[in-house]
Amino acid sequence: MPEPRDPIDDWLDEYVPPLSPPPGTLGRIRRRARRRKLGRAAAAAAGAAAVIAAAATIPEYAISQFRSSPSAARSQAAAGPASPGPSASGSPGRTSASTGSPAPVPTQPPVPPNFAPASVTFVGADTGWTLGQAGTPGHCGPPSPIICTSIARTDDGGQTWHGVPAPVAGPPDGSQGVSQIRFGDLKNGWVFGPQLWATHDGGQTWTRIGTRGERVITLAVRDETAYAVWARCSGSGAGFSARCTNFTLRSAAADSNVWQRVPVPGQGLGTGSAGSSVPLVLGGSGGYLLTPGGQLLTGPVGAAGAWRAAGGALAAAAPCAPGGTGQQAGLLLTDTGLSTGPAATGLAVICTMPGLTSGGAEPVFFSPDGGKTWRPTGSTSGHGTPASLSGSPSGTLVLATSRGIRLSADRGKNWQAAAVTGLPPGGFSYVGMTTAEQGIAIPADTGEQAIWFTHDGGRSWAPVAVRS
Repeated sequence: MPEPRDPIDDWLDEYVPPLSPPPGTLGRIRRRARRRKLGRAAAAAAGAAAVIAAAATIPEYAISQFRSSPSAARSQAAAGPASPGPSASGSPGRTSASTGSPAPVPTQPPVPPNFAPASVTFVGADTGWTLGQAGTPGHCGPPSPIICTSIARTDDGGQTWHGVPAPVAGPPDGSQGVSQIRFGDLKNGWVFGPQLWATHDGGQTWTRIGTRGERVITLAVRDETAYAVWARCSGSGAGFSARCTNFTLRSAAADSNVWQRVPVPGQGLGTGSAGSSVPLVLGGSGGYLLTPGGQLLTGPVGAAGAWRAAGGALAAAAPCAPGGTGQQAGLLLTDTGLSTGPAATGLAVICTMPGLTSGGAEPVFFSPDGGKTWRPTGSTSGHGTPASLSGSPSGTLVLATSRGIRLSADRGKNWQAAAVTGLPPGGFSYVGMTTAEQGIAIPADTGEQAIWFTHDGGRSWAPVAVRS
């Protein structure tokens, strides 16, 4: 017989239709969920703003001089506009979903007062960094009131500038300090001369690279590889590259801090004298280096391999050697394939040894075949002491001198003066073309607190103050 069932079990087994929620319940649930989601987003935005505000309090320091290679400009153009730095996040006009009021837009850190550019580097036409001294010595820092080295950055071709962090290093003083800046792309950069520092996050943080007592006197970067000349020097003060011996060529991947020695012929690059300048040029057809003894070396760029003598007797054809200090001798490579002009391809050297010529008309030598053969093409016409030589993608040679800036469209045979607004005392110490139309020049007197720009291929130049 069947087991007796409890009436309660029978009731529990019955189907009970679910009750419908009161009208509007589901809408209220959706609105509450939306408010919770917006609240979390607002909290996250507030946290990000707090991080940005904290970053903006980092003391700003640093700057240096350099021309980005044509390939860097092409890479930047292919990559699109420069991405803003951490302090540039946020969108103007954005409103807060929780309050309906405009969200705060973080401001860029200002350029330190009295900023005096000494070196500049550009990646493409828009984004550049400049290194120099700022503020009042003894009242800078932290961490030290005597360290006033600072860096400023532009993302609109020099129209506006803002401060960014810099290495804790003063101006060059014997084996200490820095004087130059280079960037290979928007992330990887170096400050050097004589110390060596590297950044791999666009300049937000810097790392000191050990050089085992050697001084870094020149550095260039192309195709994601940096090359630098290291030397043992005993020069003091600002003459950190004087009385140097044991020059070596080293290279590192752009995103690495490991520097390897590059094999060169013989026992190395030679020795220097009273002052040492070792021009280093990286072009599309390879790298070129003029040793202190006047020998021209060439080698692969961006790939492992030894460098060798270029093959031509540069010392015999052009009886000059770098010597001097800073940029007192020039070696220039105008990149292949960027122009169809008469000076589109080749190497140019200007001799600047004291006493070589009378009247200050230094001779110009040109090689159309990568240094295998050389021939004199002209002279600088005696219009000031040459300080820096650059090439343009248009094929024009651009020369900075103690009296201004001069141009040559025929490999140095003839020169014409550029129109310079507000010519600084002592002329210019550096010039470089970032594109066929845009170029930059650093005054010999950094107290001018400005960088000169050209936007017409070097025919005219005007100062731009580096300030916020």
